[in-house]
Amino acid sequence: MPMLFSKRSTVKCVQILVLFSFLLPFQSLADQVGFKEALSQKSESYRQSGKLTIEDRELYAPQFAIGIYALNGDQPLWNSDNRQALFDSIDTLYGDGLTPEEYIFPEVAGYLELERTDSLNATKRLELDLLLLEGLIRALYNLAFGKVDPTALDPNINFTKPLTGNDFAPVLLKQIQSGDLLALFDEIRPKQSEYLALKKGLASYRLLQENGGWQTIAGGKTLKAGEPDERVRLLRNRLQRTNAEPIRLALQGKDYFDTDLEESVKSFQRQHGLEVDGTVGPATLAALNVSVEDRIDQILINLERQRWYLHALEGEFIIVDIAGFKAYWFKNGNVIWEERVQVGQNFTSTPIFKDKIQYLDFNPTWTIPPGIINRTVKPNLKKDSAYLKKKGYELYSLEGKPLDSEAIDWASIKGFPYVVRQPPGPNNAMGLVKFMFPNPHFVFLHDTNHRELFSRTSRTFSSGCIRVRNPFDLAEKLLANQGDWDREKIDKTIASGKTTRVNLDKTMRIIIGYRTAFAVGDKVHFQQDIYNRDPGILKVLKDDFRLRKQDLTRK
Repeated sequence: MPMLFSKRSTVKCVQILVLFSFLLPFQSLADQVGFKEALSQKSESYRQSGKLTIEDRELYAPQFAIGIYALNGDQPLWNSDNRQALFDSIDTLYGDGLTPEEYIFPEVAGYLELERTDSLNATKRLELDLLLLEGLIRALYNLAFGKVDPTALDPNINFTKPLTGNDFAPVLLKQIQSGDLLALFDEIRPKQSEYLALKKGLASYRLLQENGGWQTIAGGKTLKAGEPDERVRLLRNRLQRTNAEPIRLALQGKDYFDTDLEESVKSFQRQHGLEVDGTVGPATLAALNVSVEDRIDQILINLERQRWYLHALEGEFIIVDIAGFKAYWFKNGNVIWEERVQVGQNFTSTPIFKDKIQYLDFNPTWTIPPGIINRTVKPNLKKDSAYLKKKGYELYSLEGKPLDSEAIDWASIKGFPYVVRQPPGPNNAMGLVKFMFPNPHFVFLHDTNHRELFSRTSRTFSSGCIRVRNPFDLAEKLLANQGDWDREKIDKTIASGKTTRVNLDKTMRIIIGYRTAFAVGDKVHFQQDIYNRDPGILKVLKDDFRLRKQDLTRK
């Protein structure tokens, strides 16, 4: 009898029962008639109640399921062969960071026991058939779109894939009938190298977990090169677990912190987005002591994020990695430009969304957004009506008429029926150029008058916008094929001090994303969860299946 499951079987509760099912005959004509009648009754119940349930379990794709059975002549979809293909295919989801047990429902074991004893009547056979189809649909849905609805966590996210396109039912029926479900799963799952690399990283960290993970290194004085310490032995063992580079033993002994170990510490720091100094201070020690279980969770979370947005990463686009404080320009799968960025502080966090860069402003003005008006400008004006003049800001009516802020009784003002603007100049918060993709968040890329902050490792300094180091390189690239807008003309325009808008002949897609783990080659890189966004995703990953809000009306 052939093996039914992979080495890491995920449906052991039904393994023996499925084994027996290979011995069962195909349905008789009477069984087929009974199945069709049971399906007709179930369909009528759905039309009356608007729900399709099996005992207490609601099926989430009733119309889709009934449509597939209609295409199949209202006959069963599953036999012993394609059912085994279903179990094998669902088992592969473990490598994607999903939980296969969620898609083979516990009730299936009971139905298979009835089948084994030849006690499965037409109604029960239909229920088993529906449960298997529902499990397949849920598995494919989560693999294609993610298990977590990102817009339920953050309504700003607008780059998730819609459930639209050609009717999938005939395609799915063909794959079920052929039993070639593994090919279907491979077609549905993301194929990008980023996803495959992180899946490989997940497997390696799970192997580390099986082998006991790593020991915690006790706190104490900073560990640094040239100094012996009894904790150095643990440090060597810890780094050997996850570093690609082999760490040679120090000639002076395992407890001695030599220059080879210092280089390995630097490699670890680069891998974890830490300040690279080769010493093990509090931040590096904390990263070393994150458990293998927590690192696995971090990988699961970011595989889920990739299922949300990897479909959007095709062609040419700019992507901002908020948690990594970097921006990248991709073209045909290659990075042709990258730069450090500064992003929003915790209380003014940069939102996640996609848009298109439409134009550039050289020597820009800055219209202060509502959030800063409410947090800073209004309270200061109530204390000092000269606040705007002292800051070098200008006040306008909503119609654009200049106003004198000192002539207004700010204590009596309700709301804020004005516009506050900072004129262009070297002290402008936007710097000397901004890259505009008008959006309700008032977030865009721009230069800054705080360029010294780019030297910091963690760069959460802005009020939500994205500050770009060396923004004129980006401006030059965006305008490269647009008339005579070379670097010389850009420099002259800036030197004029005059606000100048340049519309792009071809808009540029921009995706503002967030990731706390990614893989390059054989090494997984981890980044700080600067806005504490990971726990919400992990909670839903471990929760029950649910449809995305945008798909609820399509049930």
